[in-house]
Amino acid sequence: MRSKKLICAVVAAALASTMAFASCGSDSSSTADTKTSSTASSSSAAESSSSPDSTTAATTEQKTAKDLNAIAEKVKDSLDDAVKGTMTKFDDARIERMIGVKKDLYKEAVCYVDASGASAHEIDCFEANDENAANEIKAALETRIENQKNAFKDYVPAEMTKLNDPVLVVDGNYVFLFLTNNNEAAKNAIG
Repeated sequence: MRSKKLICAVVAAALASTMAFASCGSDSSSTADTKTSSTASSSSAAESSSSPDSTTAATTEQKTAKDLNAIAEKVKDSLDDAVKGTMTKFDDARIERMIGVKKDLYKEAVCYVDASGASAHEIDCFEANDENAANEIKAALETRIENQKNAFKDYVPAEMTKLNDPVLVVDGNYVFLFLTNNNEAAKNAIG
């Protein structure tokens, strides 16, 4: 039984590494594509619930536009140098495939994931199309956290500290997920 778990852990690690490296291609699409607005609303997003004990959530009235690139860079700068070097920016296709957030839900997204597959570090910043889309993005990010917990619990148990205490914030139409060792810096980056 123990050898089966070990084999499963090794296979999971190999699969995670393969997926991370396979998704490391360049994105030649323009940023104008990420700024186009499409409308999407889903009543199922409003029905989804969250567990407040596993996330830090704040919902406030949206007052000013937020610079997602600047926020993501602030959080990235708070990481250890070794981790910074492994963080890979995802394009829209990888955001949908790996993180589970569909392009038609947001106007703009900036997402960094540890491409080494050895840690759960992640920086996800979204400007949703509307409040319903923000709720749907939040639900997708909650699913992402649970999937990562399942992937890392036997593979790298030390990463569970990040996954059990994520920074997940909804601020108007903005949604942020930070999986780091420095939650205070992550929260401060949002402003």
